Order: sequence, then structure tokens, then C-alpha cells
Amino acid sequence: MNRREFIGGSASVGLLAGGALGWLCAARAQQQNLPVIGLLDGFWGHLLADIRRGLGENGVIEGRDFKFEYSRWSHRSSEYREDQIAKYAAELVKRQVALILAFSNKAALAAKTVTNTTPIIFLADDPVATGLVDSLNRPGGNLTGAASLVSDLIAKRIEIVRELVPTTNFVVLVTDPTNQPSHDIEIREAQAAARALGLQLSIIAWTGEHDFEIELAALPRDRKTVLVFGGGLPFFVRRAHLAYLAAHYEIPAIHGYREAAEDGGLVSFGTRFADGGYPMGVYAARVLKGDKPADLPVQQITRTELVINPWAAKSLGLQIPSTLLARTDEVIE
Repeated sequence: MNRREFIGGSASVGLLAGGALGWLCAARAQQQNLPVIGLLDGFWGHLLADIRRGLGENGVIEGRDFKFEYSRWSHRSSEYREDQIAKYAAELVKRQVALILAFSNKAALAAKTVTNTTPIIFLADDPVATGLVDSLNRPGGNLTGAASLVSDLIAKRIEIVRELVPTTNFVVLVTDPTNQPSHDIEIREAQAAARALGLQLSIIAWTGEHDFEIELAALPRDRKTVLVFGGGLPFFVRRAHLAYLAAHYEIPAIHGYREAAEDGGLVSFGTRFADGGYPMGVYAARVLKGDKPADLPVQQITRTELVINPWAAKSLGLQIPSTLLARTDEVIE
């Protein structure tokens, strides 16, 4: 190769390299300028696939039209407090995210306290009674999303665990008093169901801020006790630990989240929360395209699911009735 060819070749390589570098810089700049969807709590990552599907089917693609950004959230129990969640919501607002996804009543309420302009799309319980929206059809303000069932869940859980443990005479409801209005509904339903079935009822208030083993250790050992867990953020976040403790103390327990049965719990019955991901994604796409949350009716999640873990039942010496198996949506293999 002569000198002229070498110089020409070097120049071509330089131009190619410069072009590639320019393209990378442009791509990074574009990525930095994309609208941001802020994820206020990091416990519901399994819903992101359905959220992405809702966005994508409405022409909004991650990496091209938006990017996700998580808030600074850890699994410490102190972070279940609304004031702590509000700090993280405020950080997202300060970073000027295009909208916030909130996956619990506490997260949505906390976000609402720090902004009345940034759109908030939630997955919550009874958002009207909670004060998140004015009505389901006309939310008003800057919030909308998907709402899960609350009524009849606790009564049904008590009936199911009684069917699993027909000899029980003592039901312990574990409920989060900070998770309103669900807490009050759960207590009323538990009291009515216990009366109807002739069971004694005890209520434990648990917010996730102390070790639940203290309460379990104090329960009487000479009774056929069963545990019924309510809904709320601590029960989802600590589900595996709660399932372990119930098994350790050999107390049959029914949970509100299917993930608890997947993580070793005996049985779960509750709203199919996975159904909330897709409508949240659809609404996120519509908001990014210019729709206002106030004009988007809250979508109601009405499907429930019963999940049984036969391995947990076997370890407790329980025989699952065929009538209950026939109604089960999924048996954990």
C-alpha cells in the first residue's frame, strides 16, 4: 500500500468512526430527551410486561417514545409510611416525569399530596372512598387508573379457610389499619362472617413495621386457629416471610395475593391484580398522547382467583376437599 492509499483509507475509517460516534451521541441525546414514566414503588415489576403491552398496542414504544425510571425505594418496612413514599413521589415530580405509575393506595395518595398537575395512573382499592378520585366515571383532577375489588373478599377468605380446616373455631384476621378504607371493610366483613359460621374472631393490626412473629408466638396453641390476611402493601411485600412464619407455627393461613401461594403459602384468594397492568399501560399511552386523567374513567378489575398450594397443605396434614379443588383457578405444582 502506498502513502496516498494509506492516507485515503485512514480518512475513510475516520469518517466512519466519526459517523458512528455521532450516531451514538445523537441516540443518547434522544434517549435523554424522551418522556419519562416514573414508577413510584418497585414491588410490582411483574406487571410491567402487561403495562408495556398496553403502551405498545397503542403505538407507544419503550426506548423510542418514553423510558421508565424507578423511584428510590427499598424494602425497609419504614418505607410503607405515606410520608416516606411522598418523599419519593416528590423526587419524581422534581425530575419532571411525564406521568407517575402508583401501584397501591398509599403510593397513589402520597403522590397526590405532592402534585396536582403531574398525571398519576394508579392500581388501587376503592379509589372513591379513599379520596383519590371524585367518581369512577369522572375522576377529576390528575389521577385515574384501575380499581380492584374490596368488598366480599375477607368473607370469602374465611369461608375458604373454614372449608380447608373444618375443625377450626378461632379465626385471626390480620389487617393494616393504615390501609383505609379497606381496613374498616375487612373488619366488618370478618365480624359478620365469624358470627354466621359460629367462629371466634380475633383481630391483629399489623402495618409491617414490626416482626409479625411476636403476634404468632402469642396465639393460643390449644385451638384450631386459622389466619386470614387482609390487603395492603405490607402483606404483598412480606408475603414470603408471612407464609414461612405461618408454616413454621403450623397455622393454616389464607392470603390475598396469589404470589403468596407461589412463595409457599397455603392458599390465596383475591383480586387478579395482573389484570390491572394492561389498562394502566393503555392509559399511560393515552396520557402521553395528550389525554387528561380527569377524562379517563377508572377501570374496574372484577376478576378474582383462588390459588392452592398442595405442598403446603400436605405439610400441615390437610386434605384439600374435592369441592374446593373444583373451584380452584390454579394449583401450584
